[in-house]
Amino acid sequence: MRGNDAEGRVGDGPDEEFLRYWARELLDPADPQRERWAALERAQIVRNEGIAAEVERFVALRGRRVLDVGCQTGALAIAMARRGADVTGVDVEEKLVEGARIRARGHGVAPAFRVAVAEAMPFGDASFDAVTFVDVIEHVADARAAVREIARVLRPGGTLYLFGPNRLSPALALSDPHYQLAGVSVLPHWLGEWYVTQARGFPRYDVGVLPVGGVVERWLAADGLRVIDSARDDAERWWDARAPGLRGLRRVARWWGAARVSVAPLFRLVARRV
Repeated sequence: MRGNDAEGRVGDGPDEEFLRYWARELLDPADPQRERWAALERAQIVRNEGIAAEVERFVALRGRRVLDVGCQTGALAIAMARRGADVTGVDVEEKLVEGARIRARGHGVAPAFRVAVAEAMPFGDASFDAVTFVDVIEHVADARAAVREIARVLRPGGTLYLFGPNRLSPALALSDPHYQLAGVSVLPHWLGEWYVTQARGFPRYDVGVLPVGGVVERWLAADGLRVIDSARDDAERWWDARAPGLRGLRRVARWWGAARVSVAPLFRLVARRV
């Protein structure tokens, strides 16, 4: 997404240098969604502070070695570093990684950033106390291999926080989360690429095949990770808060939550390495 300006709206603050770099090196002026991408990028720090707080519900970040797989422009790595984590972020593109370094410098933290693919990372076995894999699983070339590699680098007892879109979501079939087009989320990559770039005129298509949360959950189990929190638990907590006198029926909520793992627009899986 290459561009030559900052859409004329780079403001003051710790992101200023980064946003100028992003607009110059990563934003494509021909992209019909450039205004949307710019707004989303400006909101990333605030959004990822919330995600870091959610991660910290399951693992204390201070002093922990944390790997952010698919770090993009560094917002989540920055948020976790602010909470005292020793963070390493990886992504496939040098320009993204350089943008993450610039952004982190503006926020006064220094996570390590390097270029690597999720399917073959340059780290030893059991190297990290926690791994985050947020909004990335649908972009990797081989999601199954990426999950297996994450399990390899996560130490026993370590925590994985994974977040992604569901291919089986009716809502995403009406409007996909990346291009806001109907039907794209269920297409194979080659057909999605043709439709988005040739039929609809977008400059690029960088989405693979959207996963299904229930399938990813089975991958985690096969790789030695036990899911400790998901939509099942969210549904149980919702039920307990609203029907405390009917706790015997909470399994109904859990069944609903189990379905949502695979059909909600977004699924979240928190797992522990056995």
